[in-house]
Amino acid sequence: MKRSELPVLIAIFLDLVGFGMAFPDVQLRAESYGASGILIGAILASLFAVQFVASPKWGLLSDRIGRRPVAVICTALSSASMLVYALSTNLWGILLSRVLAGLAAANVVVIQAYLADTSTEVERGPAMGRIGAAISVGLIGGPVLGGQLSQLGGSQLLGYVAAAFSGIAAICLFIGMKGIPPKEARSPGSRSIVDLSLIKSDRGFRALILLAAVSWFALACLEGTFGRLMEQRFTFPMSDLGLSFTKPQGVSGAVFGLESLVAFAVQGLLYVWISKRIQPSGLLRIGFFLQAIGLVMTPFVPSLGFILMFSSLYSIGTSIANPTLNTVCSNRVDENRQGELFGLLQASRSIGFLLGPIIGGALFDWHAAAPYVLAGGVSMAALLLVPVRYADTSREGVKEEGEST
Repeated sequence: MKRSELPVLIAIFLDLVGFGMAFPDVQLRAESYGASGILIGAILASLFAVQFVASPKWGLLSDRIGRRPVAVICTALSSASMLVYALSTNLWGILLSRVLAGLAAANVVVIQAYLADTSTEVERGPAMGRIGAAISVGLIGGPVLGGQLSQLGGSQLLGYVAAAFSGIAAICLFIGMKGIPPKEARSPGSRSIVDLSLIKSDRGFRALILLAAVSWFALACLEGTFGRLMEQRFTFPMSDLGLSFTKPQGVSGAVFGLESLVAFAVQGLLYVWISKRIQPSGLLRIGFFLQAIGLVMTPFVPSLGFILMFSSLYSIGTSIANPTLNTVCSNRVDENRQGELFGLLQASRSIGFLLGPIIGGALFDWHAAAPYVLAGGVSMAALLLVPVRYADTSREGVKEEGEST
């Protein structure tokens, strides 16, 4: 790992911990204010609706003016969103905090593009594995801390701590991120929206971007309803596996904590070894298969121990599929369009996270297992749709495809 990677990996981990703290807490807090399942899903989805519009534009801006200023601004906005969440006293305040978080979420896009800038095509897979580990540990591990904080001081304490984490992350980026010159010089106002020629020029992106959306739809169905599932399944306070929990947030935190450890082990330690031995199409199939099994079994198993086991399977699947998708897409795109690429990927994933909480919340009101069965079925369908030709092709292969046509 290059020395220049460490500050950005620490920053993205800290910021995603803050995001992960809030996600399960929002659904239970909104429910306490009288929100229905559909309204809870809509509040959660509002973040991703804003992210869908904003992330590609932030990515394009980072291509034009450089990665560092955009990353710092977005991470500072993330801190502000959690301050608003801490101070909220009604559903409107929670909604505002989610909108601000959607504007801020492009820091992941910009940092992914930054790592693509600073790595060769050979180094890119390991780099994407490392940032995937930082994202997964933060996104899944955040609820561990959030569950404990909500038990100690409620949502307000959780919000203040999350805001502090993102504030520290912004400082890390400001001090430690290298000021690399912009990859592409553009006149002010040019290409201010997503340039769809990136998709039109490469047929493989259509399939790969669909897979990205599917992967995050499954994650949104899980995280958007998991706190409510635990509240329904168990009586609190409860003891299981030698552990004591007073609220469903505590159980959610324990499960997501194990998932974060699994994600770190797979993406941070094993992914480089695995990716050298299995083609990307094979990695994607394995990843989606494990996601499907983990999701479908979660609501039906009889105890917390089994939930931990199948959650770990799900985490292994996402830890394999997500960095593989990032690497394949990055290797197919010219160096001067990495920010645009990752903005487009983030937008596609936002569609998954936009639909997941709304559909999952509505289905949960009908039957608690329904969101997990749907998400697992979608993941299994994605396994069958993995495009071998495009997933196993590098940038040089893309050029050859273009020349042959």
